[in-house]
This record gives sequence, C-alpha cells and structure tokens, in this order.
Amino acid sequence: MQIAMIHIMLPFMILPLLSSMRGIDSNLLRAAAVMGANPFRQFVSIYLPLSVPGMSAGCVLVFISSLGFYITPALLGGQRTMVAVLIEQQASRLLNWPLASALATLLLVLTCILFVIYERTMRRVGGGKPPGEAA
Repeated sequence: MQIAMIHIMLPFMILPLLSSMRGIDSNLLRAAAVMGANPFRQFVSIYLPLSVPGMSAGCVLVFISSLGFYITPALLGGQRTMVAVLIEQQASRLLNWPLASALATLLLVLTCILFVIYERTMRRVGGGKPPGEAA
C-alpha cells in the first residue's frame, strides 16, 4: 500500500522541487567553488537552503493530498488503515456517527496545528513574509 501511495504522490513532491532547483543561479555555485568550497560544502551552504521553498511546497502538497487518500488504500487493502478509510467505515458501515465525527474533528484540528507550525516556520525562514507574498 505504501509503495502505491509513494508512486502516486511522487510527482507532487518532485515538480515543486524541480521548479525550485531550476531557479537557483549556477553562478552562486561557481562563486563558492572559486572561493574554495568543496562540492559538499556548496550543496549544504547554497543549494540546500535555496531549495527549501520547493521542499516545503512539495511537503504541503503531499500532506494535504494524502489526508483524504481513500481510493488507493481501499482498493489495495492491507494491515494498516488510513484515517479517511476509518472515518468512512464508522460513518457508512457501522453507523457510529459520534466516533466518525470525533475522528474527522481530530484530523481537522491536527491539520490546522500543523499548518500553523508550517506558516510560522516559513515566515522565520523567509524573512518575516508569508510564503507567496510579493516583496
């Protein structure tokens, strides 16, 4: 089940990363090489920090898409149950509306908390501006 989910979600991570990495000026890496930085140091000091916006965008896309992942786990089955499948089972099959409501509310609250943490982290990394806002 995890392999199928990774296979489906991989483009949602790769495309923002690729876009972010293509935007990095190669002159910065050359300048670091001229100043004596080895390739590992160039990667850690220049390439990795400049690709953080792409990594964070990819993580958010994959996380939000994976929250409502219902079809793939339902079709593939397996030992582990996804939250969306559990909520659907409680609401539709077992008619346990209070538990389904509690699970959905818990999922919403945890998602909101994670999004607030993400926003604060990106503001700190991005110099105080929310992501996507013009300078």
